[in-house]
Amino acid sequence: MSTVVKAVSNSRKMKRLTTVDIVLIAILAIVNGVAMTYIAMLNQLLTAIGGPILTSITLGLYSISGVLAAYIIRKPGVAFFTLTLAGVVQIISGNPNGLVSLIAATTDGLGVEIGFALFRYKRWDWLSTAVAGLLAVPLWFIVASFWFGYYKWGITILLIAFVIRCVSGIILSGWLSKIVGDILAGTNILKGFNIHKQRKKEVNKDESHYSA
Repeated sequence: MSTVVKAVSNSRKMKRLTTVDIVLIAILAIVNGVAMTYIAMLNQLLTAIGGPILTSITLGLYSISGVLAAYIIRKPGVAFFTLTLAGVVQIISGNPNGLVSLIAATTDGLGVEIGFALFRYKRWDWLSTAVAGLLAVPLWFIVASFWFGYYKWGITILLIAFVIRCVSGIILSGWLSKIVGDILAGTNILKGFNIHKQRKKEVNKDESHYSA
């Protein structure tokens, strides 16, 4: 019985945010929020040049901080909190889209959160990061379609733009986050995070298997 209680207690501790988790969330949100302010300006130029198709290419970058934070910290709520905070930073740093950027970041965060929740926060690989990056796209796309009048583009342009945004979400948000997270984990600077602890367990398990 005591073993079960201990296991439950450890599980709760694993899901609770630590001080270093919160510091990392804040750093990623600030970096991503400031960077997105400049990306938003770039997107205004891309929209003027190539319309909704061209500007859709960079869309995955908007949610990268949420996927990366969740991939490193590996706890529920991390993606949503990181992206919501990044939205606040975008407003403070002068994003030309103002309050819209916060709403977009919040919907992106909700989508990423759902993506990892589908795997019960237990699977951290190419598939789960791809799904998380992909699901950052649809909710905001629906909101923006009415808010900015995307539906006026016509069904063909609308579908092409949506597909490009989904691909951008998978590659620039999902897979790029995994690559960056793996590189950082390889340098041993993430020792206080779950990504390092889980990798250490896997290595120990492999060594025990080969030595048995």
